[in-house]
Amino acid sequence: MANNTNNLLLLLLLIFSSSSAELDGGGELQTLLNIKRDWGSPAALSSWKVRNLSSFSHCNWVGIGCTNGHVTSLSFHNFQIANPIPASICSLKNLKYLDLSYNNLTGDFPTVLYSCSALQFLDLSSNEFTGSIPGNINKLPLEMHHLNLSSNSFVGDVPLAIGRFSKLKSLVLDTNSFDGSYPGAAIGGLVELETLTLAYNPFMPGPIPNEFRKLTKLTYLWLSRMNLTGDIPDALSALKELTLLDCSQNKMQGKIPEWVLKHQKLEKLYLFANNFSDEIGPDIAALKLQELDLSMNKLSGSIPEDIANLKNLSLLCLYYNNLIGPIPNGVSMLPNLTDIRLFNNKLSGPLPPELGKYSELGSFEVSNNNLSGELPDTLCFNKKLYNLVVFNNSFSGVFPANLGGCDSINNIMASNNHFVGDFPKKIWSFAMLIRVMIGGNNFTGTLPSKISSNISWVDIENNKFSGAIPISATGLQRFLAKNNLFSGTLPSDMSKLANLIRLDLSGNQLSGSISTFY
Repeated sequence: MANNTNNLLLLLLLIFSSSSAELDGGGELQTLLNIKRDWGSPAALSSWKVRNLSSFSHCNWVGIGCTNGHVTSLSFHNFQIANPIPASICSLKNLKYLDLSYNNLTGDFPTVLYSCSALQFLDLSSNEFTGSIPGNINKLPLEMHHLNLSSNSFVGDVPLAIGRFSKLKSLVLDTNSFDGSYPGAAIGGLVELETLTLAYNPFMPGPIPNEFRKLTKLTYLWLSRMNLTGDIPDALSALKELTLLDCSQNKMQGKIPEWVLKHQKLEKLYLFANNFSDEIGPDIAALKLQELDLSMNKLSGSIPEDIANLKNLSLLCLYYNNLIGPIPNGVSMLPNLTDIRLFNNKLSGPLPPELGKYSELGSFEVSNNNLSGELPDTLCFNKKLYNLVVFNNSFSGVFPANLGGCDSINNIMASNNHFVGDFPKKIWSFAMLIRVMIGGNNFTGTLPSKISSNISWVDIENNKFSGAIPISATGLQRFLAKNNLFSGTLPSDMSKLANLIRLDLSGNQLSGSISTFY
């Protein structure tokens, strides 16, 4: 009888133990509650409560991800967590994914995470960590696939130990305050890398390491504003999978290598704000390019005709260089081109005649060149144009009348050209329009008595506008209209021009007083 009783008690104990283990997922539920407590019970985790006795109910808690009933991921993006990371987080022995990005975490690199033995993905970006990355960072699991420490305030060197994570696919260290060196050779040994970002750090000046040629799986290489010197090494031509190459805002020089402009998978190329020189191309065969920014360099020669082959191009930025000659007619045929910025060069000749007809052109900036002829009447053909900047050229003829139907526009800057005729009157009523700067031309005609309340800046100096000035422009802050042919008496009621902070009507034929108004 005693033996039967003992056997029954043992059976009940086993059943109870099994049920308890099932109830809390092998103790993980209690571990999560401990983490919440140790973290100071942040508001974002207030829903972490035991509401029922169902198996693994904690797997449905906010931020928790489970695999086969075990917690494998914690995703606490933008949870406004400020207290230090508790050591208890590494009691989750199956934790592979930890995202603590966009919080308010402070202090040194959290070495408590060294005990998270299964960790493969760690994102600590956009916090307020400081100090140096520890030299023994390789105490994190060497199976790591993703390490993101960007947008913090780490300083000093990137440690050599970073090269121990041989399975890394993504190493994201941009936007910190690293002011020492980074181990180029060691990083070059991380041959599984697909994403590498070192940008926006004040590293000690130096060239792109040749060892980066080994990173043949890279698709994303962001190296801007990190004090790079020298040229783009031909060794990088081995990176056949690149879709983004960004070396902008450095101190690089030399000719842009031919392989860069012939890369078969490159989609975004940013080399702006360097000292690159010589001509572009002339052969451009990177047919997948969507965005090309070579602005603020010392490039010379003409814009290559081959640029017309880039049918996927949406952004073309070549401003602040020494480019000469015309804008190739083929540019107007690019079906995806929405943003053209070619200002501050020495370009000449007329614009492509059908510019804007075959793409949804939104922004067109060609100021400070020697361009001539008339503006094409197709600039707003697809009703998407919002920014038109053509000042300081030699454009002539009438302003395209159909721009009077382009109510998407918010900025017109066409000063110091040779335009003639009436400025399209409908433009003054556009609800989106903020600025009209068309001084230094030969425009004629009159202004409407009321202009859009959104317009804040009007510069029509040195033209031949006539008639009365507007009496209603409630948003207008600057009205510069000297040296025109305005006449008559200033309005007696200036209340609808009450936001003006600068007014110049000199050199006209106006009379009356503005003392009660300005």
